[in-house]
Amino acid sequence: MQADFRYLRRMLEETHPGLYRYTPRPVMQAKLDSIDRSLNKPLPFYTFFKTVASLMADIRCAHTHALPGKNWREQFNHTLKTIPFFMFPSQNRAYVLLNGITDQTIKPGFELLSINGQPMEAIRQQVSRYYWTDGYIESAKMATLKGELFALFYYWFIDRPDTFALTFRSPTGDTLRVETPAKPFQTSLQLMKQNPVNKQMVAWYVTKNSKHPWRLYFPDTLASTAYLRLDGFGSKGVNSNEEAVRVFRQFMDKSMAKIQKKQAKNMIVDVRANTGGWDSQGIELLTYLLKADTAVAYYARQHSVTDDADAEFMKFSDLSEADRKNIKNELIPEPDGTFTLKQGSDTRAPKRYVPKPNRFRGQVYILMDGASASTASEFLAVAHANRVGVFVGEESGGAYEGGNGSSFINLELPKSGIQVSTPLVYYNNAVPELKQKGRGTMPDYFVPLTISNVLNHTAPHVTFVKELIRKQNK
Repeated sequence: MQADFRYLRRMLEETHPGLYRYTPRPVMQAKLDSIDRSLNKPLPFYTFFKTVASLMADIRCAHTHALPGKNWREQFNHTLKTIPFFMFPSQNRAYVLLNGITDQTIKPGFELLSINGQPMEAIRQQVSRYYWTDGYIESAKMATLKGELFALFYYWFIDRPDTFALTFRSPTGDTLRVETPAKPFQTSLQLMKQNPVNKQMVAWYVTKNSKHPWRLYFPDTLASTAYLRLDGFGSKGVNSNEEAVRVFRQFMDKSMAKIQKKQAKNMIVDVRANTGGWDSQGIELLTYLLKADTAVAYYARQHSVTDDADAEFMKFSDLSEADRKNIKNELIPEPDGTFTLKQGSDTRAPKRYVPKPNRFRGQVYILMDGASASTASEFLAVAHANRVGVFVGEESGGAYEGGNGSSFINLELPKSGIQVSTPLVYYNNAVPELKQKGRGTMPDYFVPLTISNVLNHTAPHVTFVKELIRKQNK
């Protein structure tokens, strides 16, 4: 444990650009020293894993995390015995979405009150402690109460029981108690699909047809409105930034032509649950929505804390050999020891992006939530700063001022096999400085997704925007 921790510490201190972003250096160093001193006796594996995971969470970076091993997914599916219910979070509570046992008493919409005598509020606080998120964003941490992630986090960070004693509350207020064996996820999933109480939820949320991650359509219920849905910023088979830009621009140009033909005056851009991808596609999207004719910056600055391509930990990065050889040509040394990334020129000046001639010039409504992260959260922040539209939903899952990302180190701690992933680049979005650092982009209209919406397959964000559009058209 001492060897693994010291190895990890060196990697963080030598390569992580955001190690002190939210925690002053003296405080973080004191924390690291304290952890080192605490590793003075043998501990169970998951106790040590919790120590590593809590440190990674304390860096407050959505791209910094630890996993217990290389084959964690295979273990979860077939070996680890976890809670056989798929939960859904709403307003800091956890509700059943899918029942993974044969008993039909517990139905979708029942609230989970306790597990093995421990109240859910205490469990929520514990699991959220270990989740990786930018700054102080709480909306993203709700993911720890959802589905597979909740099952995993309970197993990793709370307990690994053979049997679960569960207390539920029905929608009518009745309290029910169920005792059930823990099961591997694949076993639970099969029962979820078979249990009749889940029939409608399975039809809506499990049995899905494959579809393109980007879709444009024109709602029948709303005149003069285009709906652009972006599941992520990526595309199958894309392996370079240039290709990412090309395919996205192709899609957007076709979409703009269709929108112009339909003479749509409103556009809904939906990036809910969009967890990111190619930064360049987020930038491209912005240029199709900008209001003014002037070019704008997207990143005020990006920087690294090392330019040494031959450093010990760089061999674990996702940079190609050619990219590593070119590192010094892409970085400008600064007096504080950091290195500014060039943005398309040999100066420190931020790159500016020209609005597209065929951009949409009508009213834009942007749908967002706590799972709008990484590239999606950067797009939301810069779009918000440039007032491209009306923002509806929940606080985004990435910090308004920017996160850390671009390229990553993926490292296995040699003794324990714990897998850690960390970024190499610190981002400053081209946005005004907020009074409260470490929060996401805030919506103009807060519209949460409730358990009632999920059980009835309704979209409150879309309903809300439709009403805004109707009022605007009166």
